[in-house]
Amino acid sequence: MDGTAFAPAGRVMGRRTVLVVEDDPLLRQRIKLWLESEKFDVRCASEYEAALKEMDECPPAIACVDLTLPRESGFDLVEAIRKHAKHKGVPIVLMSDRHSPEDMAEAERVGANAFLKKPFARPLLLKYVRWILDGPHASSPSIHSLRRVESAEG
Repeated sequence: MDGTAFAPAGRVMGRRTVLVVEDDPLLRQRIKLWLESEKFDVRCASEYEAALKEMDECPPAIACVDLTLPRESGFDLVEAIRKHAKHKGVPIVLMSDRHSPEDMAEAERVGANAFLKKPFARPLLLKYVRWILDGPHASSPSIHSLRRVESAEG
């Protein structure tokens, strides 16, 4: 036995699991520490194939995916997740320093639930994750409804 407790999908030892897919090692570590400080179990990957492997090994409650990855893009990864029967319902926050209207429209088209503009601070990341997992719309979060929440709070 590997020490992993049996738990509902997206949980390890009763804690919700977040998959962070980020190729920048410093940012990946920073996001991991932020989420762990809030009692999330965090799995990490730096590229497309590793992310899909992590999802199969430990299905997350939510995935935070960088748009600019080596080889395949974050858009490609979101599309692959949405096509996978086991993972298609996992909420996805797409993170990027590219935030043109076209990029945001493409994020929505491929199935991202939120688009987080880089650079971002810890409170905003946590707000997005909590909003998607715990908000009143948690069964179907969308980029449009998150934009409304973000602009209402300032």
